Amino acid sequence: MKKLLLFILLLVAFAPSNYAAEKAPKNVKFVDAQSLNICGHTLPTEKSPFYRFDPEPYGFKEKNISRYACYPTGLYVMFRTNSSQVVATWENVPRRVGDNMTAITQLGLDLYIKHEGRWVFCQSGRVSTDTEKSKRTKTLVKNLAEGDKEFMLYLPLWCELKSLEIGIDENAVIEPIASPYKYKVLNYGTSITHGASASRPGMTWSARMSRNLGIDFINVGFSGQGKMQPEIIPLLSKVECDALLCYCFGNPSAKEIEERVDYFVDELVKTHPGKPIIFIRPLHNELDYFDMVQREKLVHKLSVINRKIAEIKKRHKDVYYLDEPFPHGDDFEGSVDKSHLNDLGFDRVIKTYQPKIAKILRKYGIK
Repeated sequence: MKKLLLFILLLVAFAPSNYAAEKAPKNVKFVDAQSLNICGHTLPTEKSPFYRFDPEPYGFKEKNISRYACYPTGLYVMFRTNSSQVVATWENVPRRVGDNMTAITQLGLDLYIKHEGRWVFCQSGRVSTDTEKSKRTKTLVKNLAEGDKEFMLYLPLWCELKSLEIGIDENAVIEPIASPYKYKVLNYGTSITHGASASRPGMTWSARMSRNLGIDFINVGFSGQGKMQPEIIPLLSKVECDALLCYCFGNPSAKEIEERVDYFVDELVKTHPGKPIIFIRPLHNELDYFDMVQREKLVHKLSVINRKIAEIKKRHKDVYYLDEPFPHGDDFEGSVDKSHLNDLGFDRVIKTYQPKIAKILRKYGIK
């Protein structure tokens, strides 16, 4: 019996894992992703093509903002190839996988292909949850039809990326293509904006609204730190964009909103004159339906927001506030932890807010 148990344990220990890194297929050549078109940066920096922006000039008091700046959240690689397969080799700075998101979202890749004029999901780059396995090779798709295909490859949301190479057939060609988006909306906010807890990098509301509307919603989400801190304003002011979308009332307290929102809006209006600044009501945590203390805090926060926004709109005609209750749904199925949205939750958000956002943007010729 002991020998049988030992045999079973050895089989399990040495069995191949579906998530293990592959060996690079034969007859494949790799190109550095830097030779293609990496898009979606807040502000590109020479420090790394995979940083959203360089945090050093801004002196953020919150270390997490600086750390998140170095994540490739919202970045995507645009390329065209006539290869029959697409392979990826990438390496991230080792980190543990969080407990309320998939490993694909945090560390993996998400490949989309242009099909009949639309960007559609092709395959994800799955990863091991073993923190020691921070470099991996994956065949993302194979046996493709002959001819040129256009791809959009979303990068991980919650890790620092060290390198990325794209593999194609040895005799195939690959070339960068332009971003499909003409207009840019800066999407600033909390972990919801950052992408928690979509199942894949391409399923965040920034990515989905970009594909739906043909407008680039630049992901400037900072998990837990979308608080309108004064030191974030120089960054947001420097970004060239056509509009601003702000989901930034969820993280700060009512007191912080009272103290910060006037300066935050006034400065953004100065640096982005004539451009719409759209605020969204804070997430009504599902927990608040049952936690009476938290519900009371939320009611107070909403009263502060309503009063401050009313005052601000008297001064600034290009400020908007979408105050519909956050559309979790009355079945409470829209989140993974009563706070962060799953794919169903993001779908409900998009169905509720995207038409209203699009209507405002059209007023400014952004369509």
